[in-house]
Formats: sequence, C-alpha cells, structure tokens
Amino acid sequence: MKKNLLFSLIITLLMGFILFSQNQVYAADKPIKLKLAHITAGKPFESIFHAAAMAFKYVMEKRSGGRYQVEVYPAGTLGIEGDLLEAVKNNAIQLHVGSLGGVSRIYPPALLGMAPYVFKNEAIGMEVLQGPFGQKLLDDFTVKTNIKGLAIVDQGTFNAVTNNVRPIKSLADSKGIKFRGMDAMQVSLFTALGGSAIPIAWTELYAALQTGVVNGQTNPPALIVSAKLYEVQKYLTLIGAQFGNVWLVANNDWYQSLSPADKLIVRDATQAAIYGARGVGIVLEEVSLTELRAQGMNIYAPSDKELQEFQDAVNPIVLKWLKSQMDPKWVDEFLSAISTVEKRLGYSN
Repeated sequence: MKKNLLFSLIITLLMGFILFSQNQVYAADKPIKLKLAHITAGKPFESIFHAAAMAFKYVMEKRSGGRYQVEVYPAGTLGIEGDLLEAVKNNAIQLHVGSLGGVSRIYPPALLGMAPYVFKNEAIGMEVLQGPFGQKLLDDFTVKTNIKGLAIVDQGTFNAVTNNVRPIKSLADSKGIKFRGMDAMQVSLFTALGGSAIPIAWTELYAALQTGVVNGQTNPPALIVSAKLYEVQKYLTLIGAQFGNVWLVANNDWYQSLSPADKLIVRDATQAAIYGARGVGIVLEEVSLTELRAQGMNIYAPSDKELQEFQDAVNPIVLKWLKSQMDPKWVDEFLSAISTVEKRLGYSN
C-alpha cells in the first residue's frame, strides 16, 4: 500500500514537472511582440521612415534569436503622429519613427536638426546629429517627455522645395507662393523666403496641393516620389535648406525594463536603422530625381551664389525665431557644435 502511494506520488510529481516544463518551453518559444509605427508608405526603398523601421526590425529579431518580433505599422495605420507619440508614451506601441513636425510639438529643441542653412554640407550634418550634441538632445528629450530618444536618423541629404507656380531660382521667385509648413519653423522659413505657409498634416498634403489650398511644400525627393506629389507639383528646387532627419523613439518604461544584454541589441538595431535609412536616402536622392524628371518635373539646382542669397535672407530670421521657441542656450550650443565639427572636418580654420 505504501509502495503504491509512493509510486502514485512520484508519477504525479513527474507529470506535474512535465506539464510545467512544456509550459515553460511554450512560453520561451512565444515571441515578445513589439509594435513600431510611422506615417509614411510601407516601402523601404521609397521612405527613410520605413527603411529605418525595417532595419531595426531585422537586427532586433536576428540578434535576439527570434525572442522579439517587431510588427511594423506604416502609412499612419495606427494614427497620425500626435496619436503615435501618445501611444508610445502609454506603451500601446513600443516604437515610433517620427518626423520633426511631430516630435517638435512636444519637444521644441528637436527643431534644431532641421534648422535651415546651418550645415554647409551633409557630412557636417551627419557628424553633429550623431555626435555629443545629438546625444544631449536625445537625453534631454527622454527626461522632458518620459519617451526614450533612441536616435536622430538622418537621410544623408537635404530636402527639396516644390511648387506648381514657377521655378524658384531667387528670393523674388518664391514671393506670393503659398507653401505647406510641416511645423512652425518651416512657416518661418517660407516667410523669410518671401512666400507664406500654413501647417498641414502629411496625410492631407496631396489633397491640399491638388485643390490649391497651398501651392508648394518641402520634403526629400524620395518622399515626393512615393507620395506621387509630382502629379500635383511641376517645379522642384534643390534649395539646400533643411538637412532631412527623423527621430526613432521608444516607450521609456519598456526600454528601462530590458536586461543589459537586450539593451545592447536595441542599441545595435538602432545603429542599423541610422545607417539603413541614410544609405537608402543617399541612393534615393539620385534615383528619385531621375524619376521626377521622367514624370515631367522641372528640376533646378541653384548655384553657390544663388544659395547664398537664400541663406543670407533666411538664417538670421530663423535663428532668432528658434531662440524664441526654446532656451537660447540650446541654439548657441548647437552653433558651437557645428563650428567644432567644421574645424575637425577641415571646412573652416
């Protein structure tokens, strides 16, 4: 009797152990799902937003051995940028690739990365945004918003300006043109150029251009192609004003809960997002301009002298405006960082 009882007890414990083990295996095999959302087209070779998202997804999943599964939601399927930033903060989604228009609404110093005519060339822009000053912005953003700033992701090129009124070759050409301003800084930019601008959401831009609510806008050529803005725009100027960049952000509580090893994976996935988006952005600059010419757009590249006219008109006004939007020390420190990088790269004495 005692032997039978002991045998039954052993069998019961053994079965319990087997069931527990099976549950543990099932739990271990079940991936941890992360949601990553943005507002542009879900085409990695047409959108740096999606290129960054897919590069992050690839490395995050590969390096974690499949423990993490990144679900990417493009084209505003989960909401406009204000909604997505709020969703990140509430952990409804864990990650977001956001434009400066969206991020700067909750953190004005983000505007600095796209301040018009502050970078002499792309190399300087890359170095400043990926260097100590860029990291300081990200850290301060995290403290101020409780959303983790992972990276400032640049496209490696400057935005272009389009319109359907006339070619823009001088300040006089932009007068009277109504532009879409992604944010207040772009409104300030176009006002300084002699035109006017009103804020319009990205998802409403095509219709606004089509119906004449506005006549022009500024974006990278690749985004102009993917959104088919060439259907409602005739002229494109490589005005060299704003160095294109977006922000990769995450829910801070989720990020802080990660193990040190998983934070390293996030770091490496973030680096992949930076370089993936930049590589796509640079290649797409030429490919997209070729496509836009084929679609009938008139493309103009101003000379250095013409660009200087734009810079002289815009830079002082926008820098003064920026100082009114944030602690002026941010602007001064930004300009100092640019000067340091220029000297290190050999672009100034």
